[in-house]
Amino acid sequence: MYGVILAGGSGTRFWPVSREQSPKQLQQFSGSGTMIQNTVERLLPLISIENLYVGTHQQQAFETLRQLDSFAFSPNHLLAEPCSKNTALAIGLMAKIMEDKDADAVMAIFPADHVVSNSEKFIQIIQKAETIAQKGFLITLGIPPTRPETGFGYLKKGSEIDEDAFQVEQFVEKPDLATAKGYLKNGNFFWNCGVFIWKAATILKELQKHAPDIHSQLEKLVSFLKNSDGKLGHLEFSEKGCQLFSSLPSLSIDYAVMEKSTKVALIPADIGWNDLGAWNALDEVCEKDSSGNILTGNILAQDCNNSIAHGQNRLVALLGLKDTVVVDTQDALLVCAKDRSQDVKKIVESLIDKGHPEWKLPATVKKPWGSYTVLDSGPTYLLKRIDLLPGEALSLQSHNHRSEHWTVVSGSAKVELKEEIFHLKANESITIPVNVKHRLGNPGTDLLSIIEIQFGNLLDENDIIRYEDQYDRC
Repeated sequence: MYGVILAGGSGTRFWPVSREQSPKQLQQFSGSGTMIQNTVERLLPLISIENLYVGTHQQQAFETLRQLDSFAFSPNHLLAEPCSKNTALAIGLMAKIMEDKDADAVMAIFPADHVVSNSEKFIQIIQKAETIAQKGFLITLGIPPTRPETGFGYLKKGSEIDEDAFQVEQFVEKPDLATAKGYLKNGNFFWNCGVFIWKAATILKELQKHAPDIHSQLEKLVSFLKNSDGKLGHLEFSEKGCQLFSSLPSLSIDYAVMEKSTKVALIPADIGWNDLGAWNALDEVCEKDSSGNILTGNILAQDCNNSIAHGQNRLVALLGLKDTVVVDTQDALLVCAKDRSQDVKKIVESLIDKGHPEWKLPATVKKPWGSYTVLDSGPTYLLKRIDLLPGEALSLQSHNHRSEHWTVVSGSAKVELKEEIFHLKANESITIPVNVKHRLGNPGTDLLSIIEIQFGNLLDENDIIRYEDQYDRC
């Protein structure tokens, strides 16, 4: 069996921790790792790392690969998409890749941002689904509802086609509260969790039948795939491939195929599932204190009840809160009623409309070589901390509009400046003039941290001319 992890979402309801360039699947909310790491960990007893594939947005490719490096995940099993086109196209592409590799391939589709508390039962159900998928069915897991949830789609169970497997009689969109209460009482309705198992050949035939605009372009799209140049050679599209991909319809696999196909089967799956859709979902997956609070980070809470507080290094003091969400990051603070957690997405939409950069970039921006954090800024200066991983290096570059001053805080630095090489230790510094080629490297075995002060009238991340880059960035 092959596994496909869909990891391209933006997770706007988890703002300000989750942002476009650092979405929730790359964050840690529960368990020992980030959400995508926990997903891989959950799948490894069932699917070997050699048979796992990941689809994500090209902006998230490097950080995703960095997080999966400890699993010995192959970079050329990650497909970087140039833009978001929903799940039908992503799944169709993966199915075509699987079928070209193995005509009888069975593939299982998993979102990267789910929580499953009963992993043993989860594995058993996926194994059963594999057997039924061999018979030509499109299997979807149905979660027995535990409450009248209005935020999920539902599946109505039909006649039995195999032991504990049923036809799907009806797909239902997110209901209102009264309807959801009726579904809960009825007993034949299940939450649609977005986990699918099928033969690659079967889903491709159904795409050809129900979504021909997508299916007809899959072979051409695969021909445009190539391994990216540079240190992490993941799959990406050529320029023509990016243009074709961007022109295709944006459809969910449910809308494109599942709601129309006669081959859909449901397996009830009571596996302790949660899609972690918004901050209030942490109530179901995280440990609480004696007052029902979930406190993460440097939090001091007094006389607070049933609240969620997520902080980082600086102290956050809470007093007398009830049913409240407080999320503190380096550059943004969210405070909202817990029952309004779903509406955090509206906050993000307002940030976009008003041109606030905080919807997209966090204060600490992950890079393939490490990260940088903006500490302070003014009209003619920008102060950063740069953390460079051992053995890594920035590109050979220059800037048209700014000079830079670097001071080593910890670790050892190798600086290329013009034609010279400088080796710097803690408390040593160097100045990088405007329009001069330079590169920062970490030749040591410890993290290199430097303070960078930029000076100029235009301080923009796009003011970079790259001459050499081990990650083949433009």
